[in-house]
Amino acid sequence: MFFSPNNAMPWIRPDQEWMGTDEMERIARVLQLYERYDGLQVWKHYKKPEGLDYDPTLLTINFDRLLVDTMAAWEFEMAPKWEVEPDVIDNPIDMVSENYEPSTAQDAENRKAAAKEQLLNWVHRENKTHEKLIEAAKDRKIAGTVWAKIFYDKRQGKVRVAFRPDFEVIAKYNHDDEELLEEVHFFRYLDKDGRLFWKQSFTLEWVEGKEDYECFLTEATYEIDENNDVWLHEMKIEKSAMGLNFIPIVEIPNERLTGMNRGYSEIDKWAPITDEINKKLSDYSDAIRFEMFAITLLMNVDNDKGLNVAPGAMWNLQGAGGLLEGERPDAKKLESNFKFKEAVEAYLDRLYSNLHKIAEVPSVNTAEMNVGGINDMAVKLLYSSIISKTQRSWIVWKSRLELLNEYILRYMSARSNDSRFIYDRDLVNSIDNNFDNTVHFRLPLPEDQAELIERLTTEMSSDLESIKGALSRLGVENPEAKLMEILTERRLMKSEEDPYNA
Repeated sequence: MFFSPNNAMPWIRPDQEWMGTDEMERIARVLQLYERYDGLQVWKHYKKPEGLDYDPTLLTINFDRLLVDTMAAWEFEMAPKWEVEPDVIDNPIDMVSENYEPSTAQDAENRKAAAKEQLLNWVHRENKTHEKLIEAAKDRKIAGTVWAKIFYDKRQGKVRVAFRPDFEVIAKYNHDDEELLEEVHFFRYLDKDGRLFWKQSFTLEWVEGKEDYECFLTEATYEIDENNDVWLHEMKIEKSAMGLNFIPIVEIPNERLTGMNRGYSEIDKWAPITDEINKKLSDYSDAIRFEMFAITLLMNVDNDKGLNVAPGAMWNLQGAGGLLEGERPDAKKLESNFKFKEAVEAYLDRLYSNLHKIAEVPSVNTAEMNVGGINDMAVKLLYSSIISKTQRSWIVWKSRLELLNEYILRYMSARSNDSRFIYDRDLVNSIDNNFDNTVHFRLPLPEDQAELIERLTTEMSSDLESIKGALSRLGVENPEAKLMEILTERRLMKSEEDPYNA
């Protein structure tokens, strides 16, 4: 038996006791946020009041998904660039001279950096990281945190990168350093009744003889019987050392405050406003439904025979028996003036405006702008709020993805002796203990290509930008290869123009 329920409260099962009340409540809140993203919002628990003789409109316009998807698209619609810059060993002044030749040490450093960059691009290309980043960005905005996990696929000899939602993760941090993970547990129920669950645990422990930390991995499935006792169902991986002195997992939080382990959910910020908008739109729909059709009022009419309502219909109105003198059968239409239209629309407009302000996602309709054209600067001003939000988000993504890249290189080095290891061992063996790398992001803004080229040309002529940097900003897929192509053509043209060239 894995857990003992002897000390557990009668309404808490052993698996729940292990998670703890705080974690259970957190996971429940996160699952509710995902339900909101799926459209289960203000009307989720609605029950029709007794005595209501019509079915009210329950309209849900999923602004939560729209805003989350928009934020994720701004962050990763354009693929990030992975770069490893070599350390500068030679004199920088000599390096910019025309006849510069790298020293042996500088050449070795350049080769190491190129090997690291090639390996990182290899792993990210295989793992479709760009596609996964768009998905992970949505999870991060919904729950407030998303997790990146690295593991080695022994069947294929590949390093895999997977992003996991926060409701699957229970983490424990160091008391002195809240950024240092000491335990990370992935937990998921495998059946609808919650009687079979899977748990994968990573723990970082100090090993005395090794004089270093060691990451241990345990993975198993457990079954809960009718007495709520937990039994081992299948041991997949017994507790074993991974040969790593770090936990190969990276937490990627959303915006948060000092001392917080998880980030704030974006959906929590605007949920009351989107609920109010959907309520008012539903009320507005019912109002239009009832007010747009006139009510037929029949007076002094025997209605037992029925009346047809259709274009061109004729009614033969007959009065009921016992009419007083002077009373005649009559039919009238009661029309509505619908006087509250302007008030409702003004209220909804204010709600929409506040929603976009809180989300920092502008609502821009360029068709309504009375201008002849929009240049790059005008576009950036229109989208300044979401550009600022995206760049703030990139601060977190940059540090976490660079840490992820470091873990990938360190994991590769630890698995390079595996018989099925598919990566170039010479490249992996050339990796040193310097894992510095840089992640570059780009905004998905429409740019004036001619203006961008002119600006880059000015920066290069003023020694403010390199050719490689300019190629990267232009969106060239492989700026290093393009740079070598340019330099080769320059040498060829120079040799052709030299009359003394042998």
